[in-house]
Amino acid sequence: MSQYQALVDKVINENRDTLMAVDPHQIEQLMDEICQAKTIQLYAMGRMQLSVRGFAMRLKHMGFDSYVVYDTTSPYLGEGDLLIVHCAVTNVELNIIKLAKEAGARIVLLTAHPENEHGQYADLAVRVPGQIFGGDQEIPSIQPMSTLLEQALLLFTDIVTMMLIERRQISMDEMKASHTNLEGLPHKFA
Repeated sequence: MSQYQALVDKVINENRDTLMAVDPHQIEQLMDEICQAKTIQLYAMGRMQLSVRGFAMRLKHMGFDSYVVYDTTSPYLGEGDLLIVHCAVTNVELNIIKLAKEAGARIVLLTAHPENEHGQYADLAVRVPGQIFGGDQEIPSIQPMSTLLEQALLLFTDIVTMMLIERRQISMDEMKASHTNLEGLPHKFA
């Protein structure tokens, strides 16, 4: 087995362990929060924001009114709205969580550490225990820093997307119809 193949096995197994450790009841609660929200805003920093942007896009494709915090099109956040924060461990994220809570929004965290101060403000904290600090409550990783949590959150939100598609009986044609048409794809691919 090559070094590449060995690393593929380890990385896939780390992600599998992380995703399988998520509480299914919390996933159902997450979907309930999403389905009940007037608007949904998502926030993360750095590489975590890759999963946020991907999830915001898929939520939009499914017909949810979703935005990424601080984008120029992000509306007012208040009563009946939902803030979803990926990672939720920094002071920057804590400030955003507090501001959203003061505005009356509901707060959901997708985090390895729901026990921290951020979790005290959350209406729901979904524990996705991928390595970020290397603590006992995290799935350990051979990958640098918080890479495992970054990957797991991208996969997690894609899986939640598939579950929401099934729950709301959304067809692929409906999703394609709300996807941008400015990519210039030939009609045979569109």
